[in-house]
Amino acid sequence: MTNFSRFVSFGALLVGGLALAQTDYVFSDGGKRQSFRLSSTEVFARKAPGIDVVKSEPYGSDGAVYTVKAGVAKLRKDRKARASAAKAGGTLYPVFYDVQDLPAADKLAAMKEPERSQRMAGARRVMTQKLLVHMDESRFAALEAGTQAVSKEASLLKGWMLVSYPDPFTALDAADWMTRTGGWEYIPVFMRQMAKKQAALQREVNDPLFPKQGHLSATVEPNLNIKNAWDSVTGKGINIAVVDDGLEVNHEDLKPNAYPLESGYHRNFNEGPPNDPSPLKISETHGTACAGLAAAAGFNNLGVIGVAPEAQMMGLRLIAGNSTEEDNGTALAWQPDGLTVHVSSNSWGPPDDGKSGGRVSALQLAGIEKGATNNRGGLGTLYAVSCGNGRQNGDNASYDGFSGSRFAIAVAAVNRDGEQSSYSEDGMNVAISAFGGEQAPPAMMWTTNNSGDEVLAKKNTDFPTSEAPVNYTDAFNGTSAAAPQVSGGIALLLQQNPALGYRDVKEILMKTARRDILKGSDPFTPNTGGFQFSHSFGAGVMNVADALAMATGWTNLGPLISAEATAGGVPIPDTGELASVDLDLSNAGKIRVEHVEVMMNVKHGRRGDLAFGIQSPGGMLSEAKARPLDDAADFSDYMFTSVRHWGETSSGVWKFIVRDTNANGVAGELVNVSIKIYGTAAQ
Repeated sequence: MTNFSRFVSFGALLVGGLALAQTDYVFSDGGKRQSFRLSSTEVFARKAPGIDVVKSEPYGSDGAVYTVKAGVAKLRKDRKARASAAKAGGTLYPVFYDVQDLPAADKLAAMKEPERSQRMAGARRVMTQKLLVHMDESRFAALEAGTQAVSKEASLLKGWMLVSYPDPFTALDAADWMTRTGGWEYIPVFMRQMAKKQAALQREVNDPLFPKQGHLSATVEPNLNIKNAWDSVTGKGINIAVVDDGLEVNHEDLKPNAYPLESGYHRNFNEGPPNDPSPLKISETHGTACAGLAAAAGFNNLGVIGVAPEAQMMGLRLIAGNSTEEDNGTALAWQPDGLTVHVSSNSWGPPDDGKSGGRVSALQLAGIEKGATNNRGGLGTLYAVSCGNGRQNGDNASYDGFSGSRFAIAVAAVNRDGEQSSYSEDGMNVAISAFGGEQAPPAMMWTTNNSGDEVLAKKNTDFPTSEAPVNYTDAFNGTSAAAPQVSGGIALLLQQNPALGYRDVKEILMKTARRDILKGSDPFTPNTGGFQFSHSFGAGVMNVADALAMATGWTNLGPLISAEATAGGVPIPDTGELASVDLDLSNAGKIRVEHVEVMMNVKHGRRGDLAFGIQSPGGMLSEAKARPLDDAADFSDYMFTSVRHWGETSSGVWKFIVRDTNANGVAGELVNVSIKIYGTAAQ
């Protein structure tokens, strides 16, 4: 067995203005190598730890990172101090940094505050008391003998087990033991702070704020083309999991559609009662707003109406505080006993700062894969995921491992003028768009808000032009607003045709999407498979009426098959000249393409200078643009996923292209690359 989990070197990390020696590790995240750096001075705790600290920095909403005066090495040996802190409620957690999300030490040192602190926070990972270990049950006895392992359990990742320890530092000791012993492949289960992605009906709609909801209009363009859909489908019988910072279950306009707390269908992964997703702070309004866009109750003479006004909802409170990768995976694979989760709405993900590598853990990816392939009797849960709000930071959704999953539907945002919202990211993974608005009312979205005068007062202070009454808001935006609209649309499709699989829904949405109401940004380009795509809008804006019509007589896509090829590397010159390699699938059988995945390894001192492209034999190009703010080095086992080749034929020579966009004397190398095509047998 390859021992990926090992010490590799001692590096430098800037903490509080000082460069300090650190221990570097290479872990194996589900078989993919990732480099992390253990801080020699920092620990995380949810309460003041009762030890001498130099300073503290809030991290998430439920704790802080403390700089320890004596250093972490001494603290590791002082079990009495750690036990005392734990007894006081301040359990201590080691702090790591994702090396691939950090620039070189000299660049980090040159940064001014608050940029430096923000950069450190984005790369920070907090180690929990669990390790994800590549093993079967027979090897647990060896772990028990060599470490203080308490228990084991199967993980979402096949062949990998979750091993628990009494506390996080004991888990760190176990990691070091496995490294010294050799023959172990593992990674800590980290905790991190995820970013929210907010930026002619015959049936009478009597919800008083409905006229404000332009995206649902039957007369004012642009809109989602609801038409008279609610005469036949309302999402009834369809369950939507709202994965967010909370869901106000007892909100007047959500309560009719939210399962009662006693159902046990909700989950709180953050602070508070474990089965109650209700927000605990007035700032935790994000999830309640998303829920309203997806499925606020309709036809009830109250407030607003959701795209699926009779769908049922459950709240999974995940991002109100730091969440572990295990929690992320569990939330995405959520399937309570006795209930089917049809749709999972996700308006969150990695930071949109244009610097983060955008990776998500193997456990999180395993959760979404399990839900998409196992739930609904194998037809799969549908995942609507915000593509990100980092356009003004030069970010690109192609670098987002969550919305880029082939099991997700990546959703971009447009404004009321039919233009790409100012913050919405381009990306080769963007499948569909919905409405996200802009930066201030009245150009934002109307939806539900947490209840009460205190929340109303905060909204009115933050947005002086707001007109929304108590319990509602007209100040919500972002790809956060777009994704739940797609979740609601999917609920309508699944009521219309419950036999649709997750791939069928994605294809229907893309085939019927509206392009006529859009303008500006990346133009639509036809591929050889009969689809048109824009990096800005995906296939276009969700078209509810046409999607429902297509779903009615839909024949499901055939069994999923794949083909793959690999190629060696080429130098990447610093001149702007294209570097490319051929990936030959001429003899791999003909596949009608759905998703294209490319895995690459790149050596380059400033990876943000690089732009990447995937070109099909038919000439369609998928682009991941350079990100000027990303001054970190290298891409290791890094994946891009494209939907832009949907419907094309796989057979022929594909090209992977790299270009250095910044002539700054820094050249590099594409070490190797592989391509994997997923789809059905071509007719």
